[in-house]
Amino acid sequence: MRFKYFRRTATFVLAAVTLVMPTLAVTIGGATVNTNDTGLVLRTEPSTAGSALLEIPNGAFVLVEDTLNGWYKVSYDGFDGYVASDYVRFSETQDGTYSYSASTTGTDVNLRSAASTNAGIVKCLSERGTELTVTGVCGSWLKVTDESGVSGYIRSDYVNYDYDETHTETATEAETNGAALVSTAREYIGYSYTYGGMSPSTGFDCSGFVKYIYGLYGYSLERTAQNIYNTNGAAVSKDELQAGDLLFFGYGSDSITHVGIYVGAIDGKRMMVHASTYGVGVVLSEIDGSYYSGMYVGAKRVLS
Repeated sequence: MRFKYFRRTATFVLAAVTLVMPTLAVTIGGATVNTNDTGLVLRTEPSTAGSALLEIPNGAFVLVEDTLNGWYKVSYDGFDGYVASDYVRFSETQDGTYSYSASTTGTDVNLRSAASTNAGIVKCLSERGTELTVTGVCGSWLKVTDESGVSGYIRSDYVNYDYDETHTETATEAETNGAALVSTAREYIGYSYTYGGMSPSTGFDCSGFVKYIYGLYGYSLERTAQNIYNTNGAAVSKDELQAGDLLFFGYGSDSITHVGIYVGAIDGKRMMVHASTYGVGVVLSEIDGSYYSGMYVGAKRVLS
């Protein structure tokens, strides 16, 4: 089937929670998720009543912007939100443990040799939007490398963080289609889980979510996870996954209980976007953690 792009109109209703890309946010350090192999939910508010934005994998690094009453305000993969402080290890300074994409928010931003305005200037980043890779944090400063390979420190309030997208310059048509579909699917992170739900207005269950997203791109999937597995797409191995592939979980090929959409690698972890459970909703989750890897049955490629 040929890929069919669905043009969404200007009246498209966004998620009930707004996913805000961090702008001029000042870091105070970083933290590593420590949940004994399960994921940690990033929420819209510093409370378990806050809507779930995504699930951060165990061992992942987050940039910390504030602390309040047992919660950290953090940035992860371009999303701002809150995580419970009991499940992370905070450090004001960490180096070489992660790699975030970012860009400068102004012109003539100084890249310095150390995390201080008194340190020497390594380079002046003259253009707004200069692309950077963040590889460390030191309080309110970030250690970064620019496109030419020059490294140094930059004040965090001069940086915007970009969320990871699956992209290659030599992508096949299926890979390109998959990246577009995944980008759309991620716009629904934060929507609620509803058994039998198939739309943004009602919420989604797992198969209702993938059916809805694929429907935006002109594909008609079966209604249940089991029937999608039985009927739609061609089987692919776990080692050959591409963005947009469908992932199936359960107790065997005749007992499929869950389905999600493969996103690609984020911070070195293979992730999927899916309608998880009540109280969690549509989130990103790691597929190689103990739970999902133990329940993994197979994958199908529908996009062409």
